[in-house]
Amino acid sequence: MQLAKTIVIKPTMNCNLRCGYCYEFIRNGTTYCKDTMSIDQLTGIVWRTAKIFPDSKILWMFHGGEPLLQGAAYLEKFADCIREVNKEYPVDYKIALQTNATLLTDECIRILEKNADLLSERIVSISIDGPQRINDMTRYSVEGKSPFKEIEAAIQRVKNSELVFSTISVVGTHNVKCAKEVFEYMKDLGANLCKFVPNYNSDSNGNAEMYGIRPMEFAEFMCEIFDLWMHDLPNQTKETQMIIDPIASIICTLSKSVVTWCEYREEKCSNFTCIYPNGEMWLCDNFIHESMKETAYVKNIYEVSDEELKTILLTPNRVCKFDEFFSKAMGKCSDCEIYEHCKGGCLPTHNEMLKKSKSLYEDYCGAKKLLIHHIKRGVDLALS
Repeated sequence: MQLAKTIVIKPTMNCNLRCGYCYEFIRNGTTYCKDTMSIDQLTGIVWRTAKIFPDSKILWMFHGGEPLLQGAAYLEKFADCIREVNKEYPVDYKIALQTNATLLTDECIRILEKNADLLSERIVSISIDGPQRINDMTRYSVEGKSPFKEIEAAIQRVKNSELVFSTISVVGTHNVKCAKEVFEYMKDLGANLCKFVPNYNSDSNGNAEMYGIRPMEFAEFMCEIFDLWMHDLPNQTKETQMIIDPIASIICTLSKSVVTWCEYREEKCSNFTCIYPNGEMWLCDNFIHESMKETAYVKNIYEVSDEELKTILLTPNRVCKFDEFFSKAMGKCSDCEIYEHCKGGCLPTHNEMLKKSKSLYEDYCGAKKLLIHHIKRGVDLALS
């Protein structure tokens, strides 16, 4: 039976950084799961999935916490397992890596280069929020030291290899007013893809906390990034071109092309399964574990039969109450003027805002409209 999806593997929830806004460590981190996933447990999951779905196509996303805390040998055994499974079964398995890059050593680069054919588009995804002045405001080590030089050195090692890298940047109070500075830095860095994600951290009343920003602030930041990107397009070559998300995803919706980012897809959450170190499976890691277990928790992989696992991976929404949540969360979205492009956005985020504050929820929708209309106007002008 065919299966095509991304499975996010979190071998540890621990991290060697203490970023001031980190939702994963503070919300779902060591207070939630202190276990680690052994390499035998990880490879067992991969082999078991291939046995149940011998013609599956899966991207195994190595995530965390900081996954490289498990060490280079762990990474190599994981890659070796993927290669062996691809030989044993008619599956198409790839790997991806999301890292803060502080542990991306020469040995890790060697392992990734050796397995470049298994690494999705040869990309290593690295977390960085901008130049050092900005990055050091929120991203620091357990000891309170700046990891910036280590991150840049790791990026240089990737650039000197056969691999390429992408960046993922959190947009919060530390950089939301610095769009031009961030854009110029990312352009000089030479990332293959730059993805910007908003920090909407807020308290129970919807008031911003932990470097949190309002949705409209993020939309204004991305509008400025879009204008800078459009202005720079004539100067870009095949080697220097920048792909920026969510700009690219929105342009894909406008042109009715395939959209990969689930936030802008009609199919919500079922395209992913996120497996935590203790074996718990969730639809994705944006759901708050303390309050949304009924909605998004789909059992423990170490406690289910192969038949149950088949159902969970194929139709996870039927194992939890997501479909009921989906209907409520969408509200009036289907009647909205931008629904065909927005598709309701990120539903866990959408839902949390509605629970906390009506004004925050309305700001989220208004921000989507602003950004989508701004990009549409820019694209239409360019095409004319």
